[in-house]
Amino acid sequence: MGYNINEVAVAGARKLTQLDFIANNLANASTSGFKSEHLYYAMTGRDAQEGARSDLGATSTGIDFAQGTLLATGNRLDAGIEGDGFFAVEENGGTTYTRNGSFVLNKNKELVTKDGAKVLGDAGPLIIDGAEVNIDADGTIMVDGTMAGKFKIVSFGRPDQLTRGAGGRFIDDGNAELKKNETCRVSGGYLEASNVNAVKEMVEMIDVNRSFEAYQKIIQTMSEMDKISTNRLGKLA
Repeated sequence: MGYNINEVAVAGARKLTQLDFIANNLANASTSGFKSEHLYYAMTGRDAQEGARSDLGATSTGIDFAQGTLLATGNRLDAGIEGDGFFAVEENGGTTYTRNGSFVLNKNKELVTKDGAKVLGDAGPLIIDGAEVNIDADGTIMVDGTMAGKFKIVSFGRPDQLTRGAGGRFIDDGNAELKKNETCRVSGGYLEASNVNAVKEMVEMIDVNRSFEAYQKIIQTMSEMDKISTNRLGKLA
């Protein structure tokens, strides 16, 4: 059984949406802690009967939380997480979560993200007042030989329920099964690189562009066939 022109048009539009996801991944290929996101298609009943994958089924998105490579920066305030876990960040009266450990100090000597959100420790915002900063593997921050606090690091039983927020951070609406993490390793002076595979994304972008062009040609052909059929019916009448 064939598809009608409306179904093919919808499939073509979804290819454009898929292209948006790919472009966003590529744009953040050098963003620390960034997790790639992809658009997926579910098979329709018709596809299942024919044993073929189609772009005409329902769509869903998924964030890939795979580990990115830890890169040495030499910056005393940078921190990278190895294993499952997220830094907790305070912003707009709530808490969000990030894998981007590129931190700085504000005028109050509080540890913050590059856009000013406070990084949380087990006892609240972290104050760094001193010259020598060392970050232990368990997330403890030592300043001039004295403990200044410990990163509040959490994980989720259902990370697929997290949604992406501003600044590459993630939001838990209560369904992600928040829990404390005590098994990951924190590396001071390191940052986690984006887990985007740029080569793979480029190949997929080429494939999507070709598919979109194919859908355009199909729509054009079907439209021309409809016109021919209409003209023939008119002549018969």
